[in-house]
This record gives sequence, C-alpha cells and structure tokens, in this order.
Amino acid sequence: MATIQAHFDGKVFVPEQPVQVPVGTRVAIFVPDAPREMTEKEKEIWERIKQQLESTEPYFPTVEEALGRLRN
Repeated sequence: MATIQAHFDGKVFVPEQPVQVPVGTRVAIFVPDAPREMTEKEKEIWERIKQQLESTEPYFPTVEEALGRLRN
C-alpha cells in the first residue's frame, strides 16, 4: 500500500506527484478532520503550558550535551 499526497481542487483529488495506478482502479481516500478553532479553554491551557515551558530551565544547556548523554 502506498501513501499519495494530493490536493482537492473543489471537484476531484489531484495527486501531487505521478502515480502508477491503472485507470479505473478503486482507491480509498482518508480525509483528516477539518481544522477547527480552539475554544477559549483550550487557548488558556496552551498558554499556561507555554508559560511553564518558557519559565523552566532546560535539563541540558545545549542539544549537543543532550545527544552526548544519549550516546553514553
């Protein structure tokens, strides 16, 4: 099974790259839920998480130190 990136032009789904599928082949297209606006409560929760992350010192000062720790 392959994953094919496509866009919807208002009438049909158009592949983003060439595909090797015989004409008339039936396919299943899975469409994710449409994005929605966050509720005020969700915005408040994400804002608190953001503030907490920004006010906390990182465990490792640099990415290199964190990677070095993983390699040991």
